[in-house]
Amino acid sequence: MYETQKTERALLVIVEVEGERQIWSSQELAEELKNLVISTGIDVGGLIFVKRKEINPSLYIGKGKALELAKIVQQESVNVIIFNNNLSFTQQRNLEEIVGIKTIDRTQLILDIFARHAHTQEGALQVELAQLEYLLPRLKGKGIMLSRLGGGIGTRGPGEKKLEVDKRRISDRITKLKKDLDHLKRHRQLLRKKREKEKIPICSLVGYTNAGKTTLLNALTGEHQKTSSYLFTTLDPISRTLHLEGNLKAIVTDTVGFLYKLPPNLIEAFKATLEELHYAHLLLHIVDGSNKNYTKLIGAVNTILKDLSLLDKNIILVFNKIDKLTEEELEILKGKFPEAVFISALKKLNLDSLLRRIEKVLFGETIEVSLNISLKNLDLLNWIYEHAQVVNTQYYQDRVVVAVRIKEGFLPFLNNGKVFFKKT
Repeated sequence: MYETQKTERALLVIVEVEGERQIWSSQELAEELKNLVISTGIDVGGLIFVKRKEINPSLYIGKGKALELAKIVQQESVNVIIFNNNLSFTQQRNLEEIVGIKTIDRTQLILDIFARHAHTQEGALQVELAQLEYLLPRLKGKGIMLSRLGGGIGTRGPGEKKLEVDKRRISDRITKLKKDLDHLKRHRQLLRKKREKEKIPICSLVGYTNAGKTTLLNALTGEHQKTSSYLFTTLDPISRTLHLEGNLKAIVTDTVGFLYKLPPNLIEAFKATLEELHYAHLLLHIVDGSNKNYTKLIGAVNTILKDLSLLDKNIILVFNKIDKLTEEELEILKGKFPEAVFISALKKLNLDSLLRRIEKVLFGETIEVSLNISLKNLDLLNWIYEHAQVVNTQYYQDRVVVAVRIKEGFLPFLNNGKVFFKKT
């Protein structure tokens, strides 16, 4: 992948259009945009707020404001302008002609961050697909070549040589990428069927980017996955085994972080990854409790979960980073969200409470039962020893009677295996 040789310096532009439904304030949007830009390794050289009654179809902003940006570019020595809004190809081209430097929008910025963190084959394919689908419509007009974008932010991923192709070749490449992703999807389905056969439940971590999902995965499973304060450090899905009390285990899956107004083509490109959430038995919605905008972060994530038809899942709200809160702040949070769990993944605080909640949702309460197993069905006995606490075993001529402490969630599986049981 292409890497810039020298640090770029960006001028950030936040446009507020009158009448548009704005959940976040301009200052909050500016702070998030800064964090996104810093995640790419770019220096922030300035910040401009623009208010518009309506969008200018040719420039997005007014011509006077565009000329003002051109002056700032000369004075501040910036070499890229980044809008927190999505620009059409025409708006982007016209702005660049006036300001004289590369101009990119919110989607290009996020695609660039994703390109930095795509380390697996599947992640790279998904990022390239999203980038090409974004760029394809921009080949219209004067037959613009993609190489005009030059190097640096907004151009990482497929690589400059791959970008210097015409519209037909890009369309062919998109078709090929979709086929490759479909092949990986079928492979994922085979792995999922294996887990279903073994009756191992799946617990998926979801949440706003930088909420601490990977840190929590490491804390719960003893892994050492890379963590960072930068946004979107985790792009490729990671699955690990979580061992619970009583020989119980589950699969914990870390997923890509969500974002306010996450570009639709990114969600579409990552469909193969995100559809894994549909097969999860439990979602842990991780929230950065130290972020003053936590209610808006929760809302942004819930919007995406709703779009993915996932709000009907079992969901545990988990407030992370409580080590950064005062006792008073923590008590206020607990009062507002009495059903939530409050932890610090980094300091490993209150993880036992979270584990108990996970166990209860996935497996139900522990009960004592007597299992009557036919000698023709002894394969199940090994499974019982792995998933339950065996109290007593008695062998008879044609059967085995096993007294166990087991989770209620396993009883339907035992019924399917034609094991007769009675509560003791």
